[in-house]
Amino acid sequence: MADVDLPRILIVDDVDAAQHALGLQDRAESRARHPNDVEADDLDWADLVLMDFMIEHWDDREALDQVALRPPNGLALAAVLREHADSQNGDGDDYTAFAIHTGHVGEISRRLHTSNKAAHVVARLNNLEWVFDKSDGTRFERSTELGSAVRVISGSWKEVEDGGVEAALERLLGLSGEVLWHSRAFDDVVLCQVPLSEFSAGTNGLLFLRWLLHSVLPYPTFLWAEQWVAARLRITPGSLRAVLDGESDLAADINACRYDGILSGFLGTRWWRAGVEQYAWGIRAEGARDPDAFHKKLEERAGGELERLEIASPVVCIERDLSPADELCSLEDAVRMVPDLWPAYAGTAYATIASVRDDAEFAAVVHPLDRERIADDDDDDAEE
Repeated sequence: MADVDLPRILIVDDVDAAQHALGLQDRAESRARHPNDVEADDLDWADLVLMDFMIEHWDDREALDQVALRPPNGLALAAVLREHADSQNGDGDDYTAFAIHTGHVGEISRRLHTSNKAAHVVARLNNLEWVFDKSDGTRFERSTELGSAVRVISGSWKEVEDGGVEAALERLLGLSGEVLWHSRAFDDVVLCQVPLSEFSAGTNGLLFLRWLLHSVLPYPTFLWAEQWVAARLRITPGSLRAVLDGESDLAADINACRYDGILSGFLGTRWWRAGVEQYAWGIRAEGARDPDAFHKKLEERAGGELERLEIASPVVCIERDLSPADELCSLEDAVRMVPDLWPAYAGTAYATIASVRDDAEFAAVVHPLDRERIADDDDDDAEE
């Protein structure tokens, strides 16, 4: 008997759909379909549709003369199937998300008016929940988590009538009303433009998932990846990971700020910014105001030495794909960036001066006020 709690994933591929279904193993219920065989019942059944981008083996399509009946690739077919799925939604009780899985992410991104090839950017600009690269060994686990999130969100909007918008948000985000920093965290969520109107209207819950996937989790918002947590505590990300692998008091302190809400593992562990800030403030309030005393207190809680950042103002720098670099840097060695679709409510994007000097496209999104700082030394000498 099938487990009703498992996510349901429909895999649409013109060649090896069944093979991809095997990759999901027992993490999800799955159906494998050639594009020609997808039926309305499949869409109604699915929490997530994984669509191949390159569709080259579809004889029935090639036999047609009408251009409108011949979707050339998975993006076009996903748009058609989404409309059918939405029409069967049932007023918010049964959403279906769509994601492309492909080995041609670069080809998709070249169609966009952006040089950014980050998965969340490509997905957002193509009316998708996500884009999975077939070379990514974690895509099956992450597609399962996405499917599970859709199951959670389906019907959740109706819970607003019972406890109100705030209670529904807290349930979905796993925000406890008992933590000291609850009010600040909730305010941070609202300031990140959470689609509250969709909660009250009960219309499209997928917009909430998209908000998390496209505009929250990839950026330093009310949730932080480990690099920003490390920067705030003025220790290296490697030291932070070593602490979290153990069972020290410091590990317990930091994990008390961990995000455990919907999609909590999709892009790796995240922590509530408000919780980490409150923790750092609490240490200083107890008397450890200068950097030496602060670090000493952390080491006492860790039960051992921590690799300290000697940088006066450490910042997290982003890589070309917008992911955070593990090596934190000083403000003197970084420039501000304005990447496409970087939210205004997110923390400032920085990149190392060296990285933008080596990449003309990356240099194009340096903040105008910082562009003079990326000039080569030779150029500076010439001007003198």
